[in-house]
Amino acid sequence: MPAAMAAGPLICGAWYYTILAGFYILYCPVMYLMFINQVIYRKIVDLLFALWELYPVALFQWFCGTSLHYYGDYVNPNETTIIVMNHRTRVDWNYVWIALYHATQNPNYPECICKETDAIEERSILDVIAGGKSRIKIVLKDEIKSVPGMGWIMQLNFFLYVKRNWQEDQVNMSQYVEYYKKLKYNQRIVLFPEGTDLSEENKRKSERYAITKQLPIYEFVLHPRTTGWSSLCTSLRDSGLKSVYDVTVAYDRPAQNELDLLRGKMPRHVYFCFKRYSIEELPRDEEHLKTWLMNRWTEKNACLQKFHNEGIFTDFATNRPVTERSPRSLTVAKIGFIFWTFVDLLFIYGLCYSIVFRFWVLYHSLLFILVTKYCDGFQKIQYRLLNRMYK
Repeated sequence: MPAAMAAGPLICGAWYYTILAGFYILYCPVMYLMFINQVIYRKIVDLLFALWELYPVALFQWFCGTSLHYYGDYVNPNETTIIVMNHRTRVDWNYVWIALYHATQNPNYPECICKETDAIEERSILDVIAGGKSRIKIVLKDEIKSVPGMGWIMQLNFFLYVKRNWQEDQVNMSQYVEYYKKLKYNQRIVLFPEGTDLSEENKRKSERYAITKQLPIYEFVLHPRTTGWSSLCTSLRDSGLKSVYDVTVAYDRPAQNELDLLRGKMPRHVYFCFKRYSIEELPRDEEHLKTWLMNRWTEKNACLQKFHNEGIFTDFATNRPVTERSPRSLTVAKIGFIFWTFVDLLFIYGLCYSIVFRFWVLYHSLLFILVTKYCDGFQKIQYRLLNRMYK
């Protein structure tokens, strides 16, 4: 137990320090490309993020010994898709990188579902290095964009921020969809429809809501918020949306929040179950899309109940157990870890021995604080710049 508590701050410190190092060493020089060429800028910053996704895979699996158990369908790395999943803990998104590392497969693999799609399209060298044409984006709470380093990188990567004010969120969503549509850009959008994690307090709120609306009371999930989901799905359908993945996550001993990770309370086994739905299988009407999602959550609660009782995931369409897939080799993740360790060393060297670099860090810190406060983030600037380009 003392060893685990000591490891917690080290792991979390390494994770956050690498984000800061990557931001100042790599992202800050590249960000100025947005004022010159949005297409090149977008490809490079998203390549940097794809490379960073390798770091938590190696950190948690290689150093912490976390075992990722992956079930169900493969994820196509080249198509635009929405990934909806239950929000078991506040730190679920930290394990999404690990799940997608194993679930995203080379489209040339014989058993990969990607072969049924347009995965054979020609890809640039940047797409090859990043592992596919489809970049991961996450729908996040608006306040996260103000977090130094992490939030600033997500601004540059143009994630979708929501404020839980539908009028403002509708504008942000339409700008997000329009931006990537103009760039003809594929993406994998991770959405937590519940909007918050399955804490005891949130569970009680969800139960009160269910009683008020005469809905079933769930034990393992919260009732999803369906308005944003249906609007996003409808908007992206016109921009090349090919599929939706319903993802179910479970832990042997969940770290409910960031403090649990700091205390060294980390799961040893994480379970992800992926089920792919072609966009043709989903209804077009927004009200029917809301019903579709609610039905998936009813199945998800039953699936998790069976998993916790019997240790298996069940596909309720066939009433059969879902196949567990073999994990992907960690070789690529380890190479990525070595790359980011080199970036970490450059960062500490610059801070210790270069007054110019210290000024660089101070200048960009102030710049992002001011842009976040007065311009609502660099994602807004990217949107305006692209609109000017297409006038």
